[in-house]
Amino acid sequence: MGKKLIYGVFLSVLLFAWGRAEGMPSSVVESADAVRLRNDSVDIAFSKDGPFDVVDMRLGGKQLVTKKGANYYPWLLTYKGPQGENPLLRPSTGIYHGYEDVSKDGNAALEFRWSLILTYEDTVPVRMTVSLPDNSGLLQWNIEAGTPDGWVVSNTEFPRITVDRPADAKLITSGGWGAEYELSLPRTYKSNYPSVTGAMQMMLLNDSDGAFYYATYDKEACGKQYRAEVTTNSVTLLTSIVNSEGWSNQNGKYVMPWTAVMGFTDKGWSDAAVRWYRPFTFTTDWGSKPLDSRNIPQWLLDTDTWIRVKGIDENTVEAVHKAIDLYGKGLFVHWYYWHNYPYDTHYPDYFPAKPGFDKLIAGVQERGCHVVPYINGRLWDPDADSYKALNGASASCRKPDGTLYTEIYPTSKVLNTVTCPASGLWRGIITGLVDRIQKELHTNGVYIDQIAAASPQPCWADNHGHPRGGGSYWPKAYRHLVDSIRDGFLKPGNILISEENAECYIDKFDVLLTVNSPHGDCRIVPLFPMVYSDRLITSAYTYHPNDRVDRGDFLYQTMQCFLYGSQLGWVDPVLLMRDEAEREARFLKTLSELRKEQHDVFVGGRYLREIVPAGDNPVVDVVGFGRYNVVCGSEWLSSGGKKVQYYVNMDGKDHTVILPDGREITVKALSGLRIDY
Repeated sequence: MGKKLIYGVFLSVLLFAWGRAEGMPSSVVESADAVRLRNDSVDIAFSKDGPFDVVDMRLGGKQLVTKKGANYYPWLLTYKGPQGENPLLRPSTGIYHGYEDVSKDGNAALEFRWSLILTYEDTVPVRMTVSLPDNSGLLQWNIEAGTPDGWVVSNTEFPRITVDRPADAKLITSGGWGAEYELSLPRTYKSNYPSVTGAMQMMLLNDSDGAFYYATYDKEACGKQYRAEVTTNSVTLLTSIVNSEGWSNQNGKYVMPWTAVMGFTDKGWSDAAVRWYRPFTFTTDWGSKPLDSRNIPQWLLDTDTWIRVKGIDENTVEAVHKAIDLYGKGLFVHWYYWHNYPYDTHYPDYFPAKPGFDKLIAGVQERGCHVVPYINGRLWDPDADSYKALNGASASCRKPDGTLYTEIYPTSKVLNTVTCPASGLWRGIITGLVDRIQKELHTNGVYIDQIAAASPQPCWADNHGHPRGGGSYWPKAYRHLVDSIRDGFLKPGNILISEENAECYIDKFDVLLTVNSPHGDCRIVPLFPMVYSDRLITSAYTYHPNDRVDRGDFLYQTMQCFLYGSQLGWVDPVLLMRDEAEREARFLKTLSELRKEQHDVFVGGRYLREIVPAGDNPVVDVVGFGRYNVVCGSEWLSSGGKKVQYYVNMDGKDHTVILPDGREITVKALSGLRIDY
């Protein structure tokens, strides 16, 4: 069978298994004081009389809720009225009408009902449905509410679920590659989606018994914030949404346009991500495309190593060519500080380029390497000439009070406004920039910063062609912008890149630079590769220091970058080519040469798990990251279906380690190896 047919069969099997478990059909069971949804995997009990409460919840054999009264507030709704009324309403401010069994077609379901008094004439219903499909391990949550003329539901928190806090619980968010937090008290953890702090729509509460999975299955990638509110004895998981006003007054009601799910697996967080979230991604526009269907240029697929260049001064250019001497043809040169004004100022007025930049590009390309320069796809400097000449204010995102979102970066300390990606004016500016850069500078593509990194800003402008507020307009507009570039402006063989790995953009960019994963107060875990490694190309691992790379952290980053399948490097060549960084430069070269032989795995293959081998495997302090073993590993499934393991030793000494199958191997100092199974 061809690759696409195999992919289709695999996808069908995944979707059939999505959320399913062997066992009895789901049912509604009533007792004297509770009503339950139940099957072999799930047993959740609700109070039979008011107020609403979850009095017991057992998922996957784990009892998660034991305290009555912890779940009185499964939803919070903020309304906005025609006179400016802005009430925050919760179940206690309404009248509870109990529940109704609304089971249908193999789906056990309960609808819980309230009514809210907005005016003496306007009493509106709230309907929350909790359902359990036959043989499923996942509870499903939906909500809708009445919206009389002139009223909208502007904000929602739903579903809010409070569970007991295990003593050893850790929270995992989808920030960057994945972030695992040791829970501290008191604290609220936040993950904004889609962005660098929330690449995917989930949170996981992991402990020694397994993992509680909380997710939304939103195929439109609407903006939302996931929160975990941690107390001494409990954790409340919730999704906070700034609604689109287009969701209200749909036949007199507001409907949240996706389903939220929750479940528990005793096999841990990685099982939840792979068994429940990964199949959902294949049903989306961004996740349904196999890598080989996307016409990514072969030169990019063959790339193994990047450098990050800042400026065009003599020392910088000399370092670039020293790096090419060491790493050879195919080196990816990502070039910053090439434009007329200082970094993070006067955006998007990049031209004219610094004198001679075009000749520097040509010189690098003549040596068989590729150059892609930086631009920003989100910010417009309100003091830029173009902002005044083109009425940039008309394209800026607007807060509810009409003011602008304004950001200041430490790199420049000047004002930058956030531009609405739905603006036709902005779309024309970015497409024009991409066209001009290619024609005048003859680059191999363009890097468009922040698109896949910065979270959506709700916009209340009336002139951008989208409903006011939040919703799906932001990712849809950026996807449309990238399509416009590809359809009319991107030269054949050239590429588009963006910063970070928000899932809803993975099919639009040829490669995503993934460098902002949080790691100061948490541990990076391979959540994102477990879900998406077979459907995108990534580069780098995290930011490198701006002063030096010889303290040991670059060795760790390079090791993990290789094990995650990401293209290596993205490091300042001025720092890397210094004499004191010779060890780091050679380690990068060693792993780059090894990576050249791994494209059958790292291009279209699938990351399976992280491995920390036993045996002679010391733990060391890694600056900025914490304590880690010097030998780490990963297991992959190649694009041809072969299981492969990799082991890398970042230490200056050889180490003999014990693999999961009991074998002993020696991983030589500052090197890596592949084992086929």
